[in-house]
Amino acid sequence: MSADPRLTLRPVQPGDAAALAHVAYETAFFGESAERFFPCRPLFAALWVAPYFQDGSGSVGFVALRGEEVLGYILGSVDPGRYALALTAQVPGLLGQWLRGQLPGAWPSLAYLLRSALYRVPHPPADRYPAHLHLNLLASARGLGAGGALLDAFLAELRARRVPGVQLSTTRRNVAAVELYTRRGFREWAARRTRLWTPWTGQPEEQVTMALNLGGETA
Repeated sequence: MSADPRLTLRPVQPGDAAALAHVAYETAFFGESAERFFPCRPLFAALWVAPYFQDGSGSVGFVALRGEEVLGYILGSVDPGRYALALTAQVPGLLGQWLRGQLPGAWPSLAYLLRSALYRVPHPPADRYPAHLHLNLLASARGLGAGGALLDAFLAELRARRVPGVQLSTTRRNVAAVELYTRRGFREWAARRTRLWTPWTGQPEEQVTMALNLGGETA
């Protein structure tokens, strides 16, 4: 499907952090708000969005807009080591905020973090698939072709950088995302029934890891 002509794309800019954190939080629970499983909004933003805005994180990202409204984004990194350092760099500041009582809801949010460490899914080797991505869209973006446009822009940038491959993780429940990635050539690397989400969905979900060989070389 071609993108709606009202839709525009541009690279992520430093000032986008708050808008992208909003989109991420409002869509993280199978298209709905993360509040259900992760009540601490600032901690969520620090862990899932802020690292990509750190210098040296190897980040790549694009934003989808309709006028001035941010409808969605795609964010990722081409270097897992640099991304890990950017994520770790958040920890001292977060600890300080926690001790000062500036992270309300942090304790209940730990349940998800602990479960995500316990219920891990296999990932492709980082030397062959060093890049990863997250794609999030508000409900108002659905049907506009934003997901495909963002993914195409992201993959084109990775190919320009001669990145050899990219990987991602999603769930089987996210039917539209799995279909989009499959149409762009991603293939299932691993799938596993997991109880990660059971406290919030009432049932196990199937976590899926997908990968795409880009045939390049890391820059």
